[in-house]
Amino acid sequence: MIGECEQSKYELAGQHSLISDWLEARQALLVAYIELANPKEGSLRPQPETDELQNFCQLLVDYVSAGHFELYRYVMKAYEQASGKSLKIAQRIYPHIQATTEYALQFSDKYSQPDEEQLLQLDEELNKLGPILEERFRNEDRMAAVLHIFEMLNQEDEAE
Repeated sequence: MIGECEQSKYELAGQHSLISDWLEARQALLVAYIELANPKEGSLRPQPETDELQNFCQLLVDYVSAGHFELYRYVMKAYEQASGKSLKIAQRIYPHIQATTEYALQFSDKYSQPDEEQLLQLDEELNKLGPILEERFRNEDRMAAVLHIFEMLNQEDEAE
């Protein structure tokens, strides 16, 4: 997952400050996830520090919120101006991203102030969250790539 994140950062960063900021937030979220999901070397899985878990939940909410309220609004506006394939691709991708948003928010609601019983389920929930985040990142990258292609075509049309 980290390799794919780095590849996306390399390919998409610098195209827009909004996308660059979003990719930085993604990287911070991914680092926090890895630190939370992987026990320290040589130890059994200890319960995470409350601050560590709360920090992760806050990063998760910030990330999905920024995507939903900032980046996707920008992307959808660009796609509304598009026609044909670009719009259809966006309409196919967005529901998948929305489903991951809902899961991420449910995770955050559950674990931002967990009780002892919830903490016993944390490893299992983190194991479910990882692939969901990976799917989200993949779909976000697809959406951003289509946006980039759309903007390049628009620039070519304007230059003619």
